Amino acid sequence: MSKIETCDECKSEFYKDSSLMQNLCPECSNILYGYKNCEHEFTNQRCIKCYWNGNSNDYLDKIKSKK
Repeated sequence: MSKIETCDECKSEFYKDSSLMQNLCPECSNILYGYKNCEHEFTNQRCIKCYWNGNSNDYLDKIKSKK
């Protein structure tokens, strides 16, 4: 089982091995730095692949809206 970390940006828990960045979930590392994102599959409000819970924040939402 992969170690669970908490994303510095969105505060969601995520599987450490699912992200190329140490302190960011795959979603945030994709939005902020262009790293490959997880192809999320949600069950019970969590991605079964990376464990992200769908969290965001105003800063991330602004970046996403510009893309």
